[in-house]
Amino acid sequence: MTRTTVPNLLVLATLLGVTSACGKGGPSKAEFVEACKKTQATPAMCECAAKEAKEKLSTKQFTLMVLDMQGKRQEAEALAGDMSFEDRAKFAELQFGILGKCMPQE
Repeated sequence: MTRTTVPNLLVLATLLGVTSACGKGGPSKAEFVEACKKTQATPAMCECAAKEAKEKLSTKQFTLMVLDMQGKRQEAEALAGDMSFEDRAKFAELQFGILGKCMPQE
């Protein structure tokens, strides 16, 4: 095996896991909340964001948010690889809307 083969196999294995998770409904709200807490957000913000995201996002988009919050950028990018620029822009807009709704109001 070459040096590039091992990382490629790891990405493929991860993708297979993510793809099978998407087929089963993706990550749970609890997984979303745990990943969110790692971003320094408050538990209340994370609970709110999980609820909003589950309602407004597709399973793929929800999974992308969780992977991103978990710091799994490579896996998230691989999953989003087939998304057009327009789809990515719409997804970003949805994310900002969700996070904006869940920010504490002063």
